[in-house]
Amino acid sequence: MKVFVSIAAFVAGVLSQSTFEPSDFNITEALLDNGVNISAIPELAPLVERSLISGCSLACRSLKFIFGDDLVETQTEPTYNAFVNSFWSAQQREITPQCIFKPEKALDVSTTVLISRLTQCPFAAKSGGHSAVPGGSNVDGGITISFEKMSKIALSADKKIASFQPGHTWFDIYTALEAENLAVVGGRVSSVGVGGLTLGGGISYFSSVYGLACDNVESYELVTASGPIITVSETEFPDLYWALRGGGNNFGIVTQFNVATIPRAPTMWGGMRSYLAPSFPALINAFYNLGVNAKIDGKAHQILSFAWAGLQVAQLELEYADPIPDAPILAEYNAVPGAVADQTAVRSLAQLTTALAGPASGPGLRQAFWTWTVKLDKEMATLAKDIFFEELPSIVNATNLIPAVSLQVLTEPLLEKTATKGGNTLGLDAKDGPLLLALVAIKWSNSADDDRINRFAARVKDRALAAATAQGKASPYLYMNYGSPYQNVVAGYGPENQARLKAISEKYDPTNVFERLQPGYFKLDGAPWGNGP
Repeated sequence: MKVFVSIAAFVAGVLSQSTFEPSDFNITEALLDNGVNISAIPELAPLVERSLISGCSLACRSLKFIFGDDLVETQTEPTYNAFVNSFWSAQQREITPQCIFKPEKALDVSTTVLISRLTQCPFAAKSGGHSAVPGGSNVDGGITISFEKMSKIALSADKKIASFQPGHTWFDIYTALEAENLAVVGGRVSSVGVGGLTLGGGISYFSSVYGLACDNVESYELVTASGPIITVSETEFPDLYWALRGGGNNFGIVTQFNVATIPRAPTMWGGMRSYLAPSFPALINAFYNLGVNAKIDGKAHQILSFAWAGLQVAQLELEYADPIPDAPILAEYNAVPGAVADQTAVRSLAQLTTALAGPASGPGLRQAFWTWTVKLDKEMATLAKDIFFEELPSIVNATNLIPAVSLQVLTEPLLEKTATKGGNTLGLDAKDGPLLLALVAIKWSNSADDDRINRFAARVKDRALAAATAQGKASPYLYMNYGSPYQNVVAGYGPENQARLKAISEKYDPTNVFERLQPGYFKLDGAPWGNGP
C-alpha cells in the first residue's frame, strides 16, 4: 500500500536530515500532493510504471492539459513570437523554447519543476529577461517559465517589509513604493527584472548605506527540486538563506522576495554627464576620491564609463540619494570642466532608472558583458581605459557597434554590509576594499561579429587583470550580473564558499535538478559556455 505524505509534513520531517529530499522520493506522489494525478493525463500515464524519459513535447502538452491553453504558449501561436522578442538581448531572442508557461502561483511552479523531472525536459525562468548570457532566462527546446502573471506587491502592516513576486521589473517596485515614501535596495535600470539581479547580488544607488540587494532580503518563498514550497530566512533553512544571497538560480525558484524597505523622500538627484578626452584625468581623480571617501557620505553613487562614438567619450552616471545637486561629497566631480552634455536633475527613483534605460541600452541588439575586479587604484582605472581604446580598432567596424568599459566602486561600507545577517556567498571582505569593479559592455547587430567581439573583450579583461596581478592588486571576485558566458563566476567567490554552495545544493537538490535541468546562467562549477570564445 502506498502512503502519500503532504508537502507540509514532508518539509517538517526533513529539518533534521542531512538531505532534504529522501532517497526514495517519488515524483508521481509529489505531483499528487500538488493536486495532479498523472494517471489521468493520457500521455503521462505510462510514466507511472516506466523509467524516466526525455520529452519536452510531452511536458508542454501535459502543462496544457493541467493548466489550460491560456497559460501555455506553443510555437504555432502569435503570442509565442511576441514573448520571445521581448528579451533584451538578440542572443536570447534566438533561442526557441518548446513552450512558454505562465504560472499564476508558486504551486504552479512546483508542478512545472516536477513535470520537468518526470520528462527530463530542461527549463528556464524569466523575470525581466535582461541577461546578456544566452540561455540565462530562456531555454532551447525546453520550458521557459515566464513570471508575468506573478506580479503581486504588498507591504507588511508596519510597512517595514515589501513583498513582491518575480514578475516585476524595478520600475514596478519603485513606482508602487514611492507613493508610500518608501524604496528598496534594487536595480538601477528600470527594465531589469527583480529576480536575477537580486539573486546575483544586486548593486544599488543605496548600496554604500544599505549594502547589496541580496543583503536586504529578509526571506524568500522558494520552490524546491522535490516540490515543497518553503520560506527561507535567517532562522528557517539558514544555509539556504546564505546560498540564495548571491548564489544565483542553483537552489530553487524564488516565487516571492520579502525585502526590507527604506523610508525616504520620493525624489533624488542624478543622471548622466558626457565629457571628451581632455577631461579624462580629472574624472578618474574624482572617481577615485569619491570611492575612498564613501565612509564620509555613502549617499553618493557613481559609474564612470569610457566609450567610442566616433571619438573617445566619457559618460559619468552620478547620483545622490537626496534631492541635492551640490552635496559636498560631489564637489570634485561638479568642478570638472568640459561637460558636453548634462542630463542630471532631481527626479523620482522610477524616473531616474527609466532615463538610464533609454535607447542606449540597446534592446534587441546583441550583447556581451565581461567583468573583473581589482583594488581601487587610479593607475588601474587609467589602465582599463587605455587598454580598452588600444584594443578597440580590432572591432570598430562592427555593425551598429556600441562599446564601453565601465568602472564602479565596491566601497568599504558596501563591503561591510555583506557580513550582515550571517553574510552572503560572494566572498567579499571589507578589509580588502575598496575595490574597483570593471565591466566591458558591448552592443552590436551582426552575429558574424560575435567571436571577434568576445575575443576583444577577453583581451581587455586579461590585460588589465594581468597588470593588476603583477602589482598585487587583483581580486578573484566576479559580479554575477556582469559575467560573460565564458567566466566561472562562482569560483570567484573563493574555494571555501564554492565548496559550501555545492554542499548545500547536494543537501536540498541531491539529483542536481537546478544544475542539469535548468542549465542556463552561472552554475556552481564552471562557466556556462566553457573557458573562452
